[in-house]
Amino acid sequence: MAQSKIENKEVRKKIELDDFSNRTALEMGLKIIDLAKSRNQYIAVEISRLNHTVFIYVDDNLPVDKHNWLRRKANVAKQFEESSLSVKNDLKEGNMTLEETFGLDEKDFIAKGGSIPIFVKNVGMVATITVSGLHDEEDHKIIIEALKGKYF
Repeated sequence: MAQSKIENKEVRKKIELDDFSNRTALEMGLKIIDLAKSRNQYIAVEISRLNHTVFIYVDDNLPVDKHNWLRRKANVAKQFEESSLSVKNDLKEGNMTLEETFGLDEKDFIAKGGSIPIFVKNVGMVATITVSGLHDEEDHKIIIEALKGKYF
């Protein structure tokens, strides 16, 4: 079992594990889906290594644009190496925008909660885990709630 540490307990900027594999991604994704189903919530989940998707699920009840929401949120987590919710809060506090401050096009980036980067200790960022379908802060929270206990 992968051991982990969560940084910034308020917003959970990242998840840090001792190791990460495609099997880990599968287990994480299924835990999130199980929690959402137990609450009658409809979500989309994507876990991607930095160069390819290793887990994806989109509930039948969601609109077809969820793939795009997942991609845009994950791009923010990859770009800043912290959770998309943390970036959203930082932008708001600093009166900044992704486009004006960082030159990032809203077609490819969205600062809404729901994507958290996964780091491996002594390696760095290796993946992102992203949820869409709920209010963006709930997208972030369901990741934390589903993985608490097993991964941190």
